[in-house]
Amino acid sequence: MASLDITRSIDIEAPITKVWAALTEPELIAQWFGDTAEFDPRPGGTGSFGWTNHDEGPFRVLVEHVDEPKTLIYRWARESNADPVPGNSTLVRFDLAEIDGGTRLTLVETGFEELAEPRSAHDGNVEGWQAELGDLVEYVEAR
Repeated sequence: MASLDITRSIDIEAPITKVWAALTEPELIAQWFGDTAEFDPRPGGTGSFGWTNHDEGPFRVLVEHVDEPKTLIYRWARESNADPVPGNSTLVRFDLAEIDGGTRLTLVETGFEELAEPRSAHDGNVEGWQAELGDLVEYVEAR
């Protein structure tokens, strides 16, 4: 099976510190990514993201790597109310770089091949990240 990784880069007209805050502070995450967020942005930290249209509960995350304000990596459970482990989750990586006029954010999500329905999960997240990253740009640039 060919790799099902998702890679997206976007430029945001905001300082790297503002973008980092929007990725790591729960009250800011909930403004652009889902409807609720809990997040402890340190290696081994946990959290969850919730969407009102997913009645089954929040989706848990486990932070694997933090290099503030450049890199954030977490494992994200595909199923609600489940601890994220290989086989039921993907690895989400955000890399931030300062550019003229703002910040370049590169997102890479991997691990779809390990899921029960890899193509469906991948395709859903391609569409989801397109919308969510658009919301991130709109939110950060308006702050």
